Amino acid sequence: MKEHILDQGRKFLISYIKDKEVNHDRVHLWRNNWEFIGLHSFRVESYVNKILGRENRGLSEGEIILTRLAAILHDIGRIIKKEGHALKGREIVHNWLKENPSIYNSMEEPNRLLYLIEKHSNKREDEEDYCLKVLRDADILDEIGVLSIFMASNWIDKRDPYFFQKLQDRIGNFEIDFIDRGFKLLNTDGAKSILKEKREFIVKFNEQLKDELIGTEMFGQVNLEDYFNN
Repeated sequence: MKEHILDQGRKFLISYIKDKEVNHDRVHLWRNNWEFIGLHSFRVESYVNKILGRENRGLSEGEIILTRLAAILHDIGRIIKKEGHALKGREIVHNWLKENPSIYNSMEEPNRLLYLIEKHSNKREDEEDYCLKVLRDADILDEIGVLSIFMASNWIDKRDPYFFQKLQDRIGNFEIDFIDRGFKLLNTDGAKSILKEKREFIVKFNEQLKDELIGTEMFGQVNLEDYFNN
């Protein structure tokens, strides 16, 4: 399989999802644009490269490109529906390969590509296929890290005067725990090392935010009634 097929996969993804309406998320509103699927998919491909760069499994060039292509196309079915999107994605990509025999014939394992797409969603399912492990881990890593901070902020009313206090509280009491639970889902040492670095950044960020908010906890303790009575 030649690397040019990755460009074909990117073009197909964008051509298929472009300008279609999505209405899956009421909190993280950017997810309701077709561009989100494309941006997320391209980032997941990047994480595949990062994970493989930290692993020493000796994958063939064909397996590496296969996993990257699966990352590019893994969420294409999400433009149709959220639940069951992996199976829908398999169907869409199967039809694409069927309609493009030159692409199909240039691939070493087209059926394995369909398998990776179909099985990418169930992160708790045991899996022997190393390429699928990498794909699942790359999918988990996206939107964790700096993006987690923005994700956390979307749960808080931007008009709330205690916005920063509530953000610090949510990061400390939810986001970091979410990352810790994420470790249990990861299959590769490469992904775990990346997530460890992300966790360290978020902890440091939250400690800095907490430090900058020192003093504000006294605000709610001011008793105006006592003030006017003295």
